[in-house]
This record gives sequence, structure tokens and C-alpha cells, in this order.
Amino acid sequence: MATVIGTLSHEFGHYIVAKSLGYKANLHYASAHWYDPGSFDSIDAITSKYRKQIEEGSSFPGKEKYDRLILKYSNDGLLITIGGPLQTLLTGTIGLMLLFVWKNSFRSGQNLTPQQWTLVFITLFWLRQAANLIVWLGSYLLTKELSYKGDEIKTALKLSLPFWSLIIVTGLIGIFVLLIVVFKFIPKTQRQTFILSGIVGGTAGYILWLYLLGPVLLP
Repeated sequence: MATVIGTLSHEFGHYIVAKSLGYKANLHYASAHWYDPGSFDSIDAITSKYRKQIEEGSSFPGKEKYDRLILKYSNDGLLITIGGPLQTLLTGTIGLMLLFVWKNSFRSGQNLTPQQWTLVFITLFWLRQAANLIVWLGSYLLTKELSYKGDEIKTALKLSLPFWSLIIVTGLIGIFVLLIVVFKFIPKTQRQTFILSGIVGGTAGYILWLYLLGPVLLP
């Protein structure tokens, strides 16, 4: 369930930014698509007609309009791309802040209450960043090729930052947050169960939602 909530809320971050910018948008099980049919068709028509001039950077009728549209969609695309990770990080950060606000209620050796577990799971929205970094590095070790996919990498490239900068920085912060949660807020009596159930449940949730249920329920 946590995997489903985390995935959909992340994609909803993309969706809500796209809608707020006036685009049509669709929410899917692991993605959010945004579009403006009229303007997109206009760009496609100009591109098809003046492809050579566009590639050469030379002038052509309607170039100013074309350049304005391209700049607008580039800027809007950046905001929409940021929307997903921003939602995830804000949610996780709010959870972490609340954990420290009520840290005195987390007494050593005492099992956590449902309310305390809720704060823990909200904070673990940061786990997405840690998982992204681990999967990204693991993929590189297996294929010897660095992936340029993912919101953090796309955002870094659009901001003219090193492509690896945001995924590494946010991933390391995510790992640090996870260590804080496990060793400061999870009682020793529940720590091993928490870690094992997190690994098993997270893996099962990932497979069930992204490969089995998600494509059927929210294609």
C-alpha cells in the first residue's frame, strides 16, 4: 500500500502542476502525461514545414512565434518535472519535522503507536530518493551505462547542472533520513522486523503495482 500511495502521490505532483499551468493532463499508474493539443499541433506543423531552417538556426516565417512556444514549453516542462520530486520531498520533510516535534513521545523500548507509525511512513517518502540512487548505481554496475532517465536527471540537465548532481545529493539525503528514522525513532525491539518487512513489502508492492495491478487499474 505504501508503494502505491508513494507512486501515485508523486505522479499527482506532476499532474497538479500541469493542470495549474493550464494543460490537459492524465494520471496513470506510474506516470502523468500533459499536453495542449492546439499548440502542440502548431509546433509540429511548423517543425515539419521548416525542419531544415530550424536545424540550421536560420530565419523562417513564424520563427518568433515558434521560439516563444518552444521556450514556454521548455520552462513549463521543467516546472512539471520538478512537481513530482517536490511533492515527495516536501511530504517526507514534513514527516521528519513532525517526528522531531514529538520525539519525546518515542520512548526507548516502547512499541510505536499507530499515530507514530504514520509519522514514520510519511517521513519515508524520502526513501524514494535513496531507492532511485541505489537502482541507478546498480544499473550502471550491471550495464556499464549511466541512465539519463528520471526526474532528477532531467531536472539537472534542464538547469545546466551535472546530470548526476540531483540524484546523488537527494539520494544521499534520503539514506541519511532513513538512518535517522531507523536508529533514532524505531525501537530496538521492532527494528529488525521493520527493516525486513520494509524490504519484502517494498519489493512486493513495487512488483504488484508497477507490473500487475497498476497497468490494469490505472493504465
